[in-house]
Amino acid sequence: MHFDKNNSATENPPANDSLETVTQEGTKRRTVVGPWKNVSEFNKVYEWLFGENYSAATRQQALSQIRIWNLRRSTQCPAAVLATAVIVEVQQKDHPETIYSAEDLQTLYANAFTRFFNFMSSIMQTHNMRTMYQTAKELGLESFVVDLRHICAHGQVLPPLQVLRNTAEYCIVWLHDYYWRSQLDSMCDVDATRIRRKDRTELDDKVSALFELYDTALEGHMKGATNMKTLKRHVHGKRFHSLKEYYQQNNFEKLQDIFDHIAKELYALVKRDVIIKDVSTIYIGALLRMRYFFSVSNIDDSAKELESLITVNQTLFRMLAIHGFLDDLFYALIDIAESPIVEANKRASASFWAVQIVKGFKAFRQCKQMYKAEMDENTAIREPSFSLNNLTEISEGTRELYIYSGVGMKKTLLFGDNFRRPWVWVFERDFLEERLEAANEYTAPILKGILPLIVPELSGTEVQTFSELIDCYFNANIEADNEKSKKSPKENNDVYTAEDLLNKLKNNEITKMDVEEIDEDVGQNCGNFNTYGLWTEVEDDDWKSSPLGRVPWEL
Repeated sequence: MHFDKNNSATENPPANDSLETVTQEGTKRRTVVGPWKNVSEFNKVYEWLFGENYSAATRQQALSQIRIWNLRRSTQCPAAVLATAVIVEVQQKDHPETIYSAEDLQTLYANAFTRFFNFMSSIMQTHNMRTMYQTAKELGLESFVVDLRHICAHGQVLPPLQVLRNTAEYCIVWLHDYYWRSQLDSMCDVDATRIRRKDRTELDDKVSALFELYDTALEGHMKGATNMKTLKRHVHGKRFHSLKEYYQQNNFEKLQDIFDHIAKELYALVKRDVIIKDVSTIYIGALLRMRYFFSVSNIDDSAKELESLITVNQTLFRMLAIHGFLDDLFYALIDIAESPIVEANKRASASFWAVQIVKGFKAFRQCKQMYKAEMDENTAIREPSFSLNNLTEISEGTRELYIYSGVGMKKTLLFGDNFRRPWVWVFERDFLEERLEAANEYTAPILKGILPLIVPELSGTEVQTFSELIDCYFNANIEADNEKSKKSPKENNDVYTAEDLLNKLKNNEITKMDVEEIDEDVGQNCGNFNTYGLWTEVEDDDWKSSPLGRVPWEL
């Protein structure tokens, strides 16, 4: 649905969402596409968030509706709406009966506050610290917000919990006054027949063209081409001639030079076009249209092919990480892997790349832990040089930490090289539970990968148990212990399903006894009986205790 917007102090619309409305008087007004059906739906969410009778329950309803808005318009949902959601979500978790520790809440608040600032930076239109203060002043944000954002992103220690709580409340009040109240006063429904859309922007065209060139070069590289002469054997037609023209314009000597060059061009376009809102949507959309990129899957960790693939894509992923696009890409990959209407090869490739991203962040966290341990023993240790904006090089000190941590650098995506800043990538239990409800063979490896990144942190026993349950549920090959395989199956009517995993995760009641029980029972229920998709054959005459006729999310 469309809505009119006057010239009051509200966030700037994205260029590709700018619309033109012709009024009955013949004048033109600027119009923006909104994710809500009409003004009434917007008003309802406003009342749930800020009305006189708002509560934790009504705010939870508001968050649910905002998720629907986000699905309707993806990341083109207004930045201020998404910024409101991230702050309210963490406030909803901060209550007297919360399962989160003070340290967990610190991390969640810091992450939410950093995401809030990233959303609002699309309005601020700059990442330069000096102009951030000036623009924040123009928007009515206090300067301490810029200071606190810098501490959360680059500081050595996270701010105290109470400071984060107070800042979160300040941000909610500011969002109300700056965005929600002004929209409420100026918004009105618009006749869609009077609107002319500008579907694509100049930036979208440039980014799409660069990603298409990148994809063509990637296909040639992975098929063994080293220059344009050898590329011609593998790529033909318009794709070949477009890449050849680009190759000659930049005087490349070998095909591999293209990857870093395109990544740097994409990096420069973000810096130049920060005025355009939701640049991440344009970049991720263009990346998801790459054909060869999404034909790569099922590469073994020991394969030389994986080393070649990861090496040439390091700079691209580093660029995505620096600009904060990696979160959006990861969630898009999960959506693809979950979708039953997407072709199997693309779902498998989405799963592959999501797993690689998780492996990269796990390696970064592993290095951070090692660096912290070294700092605790020797406070005079020299800090690895900070080169966040260096897309192609890793500092020597950082390289040593990766090596000593046992990280295979040639087969792991490397996203950061300053281990003193509290940059973390974590997932909440709610996220895992939601993903488990839609889990399948493509998302199972991703879910196993993020288990160590769950907050509150899972114990080693819990991680092992959940991994075994996921393997069992999705018919993975679980090798039973030789001695146990010789024993006759014990009488047991239990059948492990997705609900078992959800309940154990929610209640956090995994014990060593559970692990031993699962080793035997999972082997019996998965290994000794036939499986048919969601269904597993059981040796049980009592059909009332069998899940036959029910799918996991209905149990």
